[in-house]
Amino acid sequence: MRIVNVEPPAWLWDTPGQSLARALAVPRINFGDLLRRHLREGTELGRRAAETMESGGLLPDELMTAVVRDHLRREAPAAFLLDHHPRNAAQAVALDELLRELGTPLDGVVRLHLPEQEPERHVRSVADRRVRRGASTHYHEPAAGTPAAEGACNLCGADLYRRRDDEESRARGRFSTHEAWAEPVARYYSARDLLVTVDAVGTPDEIAGRALTALRQHGS
Repeated sequence: MRIVNVEPPAWLWDTPGQSLARALAVPRINFGDLLRRHLREGTELGRRAAETMESGGLLPDELMTAVVRDHLRREAPAAFLLDHHPRNAAQAVALDELLRELGTPLDGVVRLHLPEQEPERHVRSVADRRVRRGASTHYHEPAAGTPAAEGACNLCGADLYRRRDDEESRARGRFSTHEAWAEPVARYYSARDLLVTVDAVGTPDEIAGRALTALRQHGS
C-alpha cells in the first residue's frame, strides 16, 4: 500500500505516521529525513537546498520533488507511507506524475485533523515541553506544586531547557503554516477520491488504528 500522510506538527518522537507505517508494515519515508541526508552528504540537491535555506528562501517545488524522486528511484519501494510531502497542490501533481512514471500510484491519503480545541492544547503542550541537557529526550516541566525542582528533570535531576522551536509563538506559527498548506492538498486528493480524514485525538497508536480502519473502509 502506498499512502501519503498529512499530519499536524503536534508530535515530536513517536507520531501517528510512524504508528500507521508499522500497522501497514511499510517503510515510512519522512521528507525531512531525506532532505537532511542530502544536506549532510553535500549532494547537488543538498547544496542547492542549503543555498536557498541560508538566504532565507523557501525550497522550490521542483527541488522538493527532486528530493523525493531521488529516493523513490534509488530505493524503489513497492509500498510506503510518505510524511510531510507534498506541501501544496503543485507538488501533489508532480508526485502523481512521478508515481505514474514509476508504476506505483497512490492507494490513499490520510489527513489527520485536530478538532476545534485540540490545536490550542497541542500548542500549550509544545510550549511546556523541555529538553534534558545532554540528551535528546523531551520531558515536560513538572506541574506547579510538585516536589521536583524548577528546571530539573523529575526522573534524573538533569537540567531542563526549552528549545527555541518550542517557544509558544513558533509553535503557534507551525500550526498556522500547516493548516495553510494542508487544506489545498486535502482538496486536491479529495477530488481524486483518495482522501480519508481522521480525528487526531489520542495516542499515536489509537490514531493510527482509526486511520487504518478508515483506509480499509474506503477501499484503499
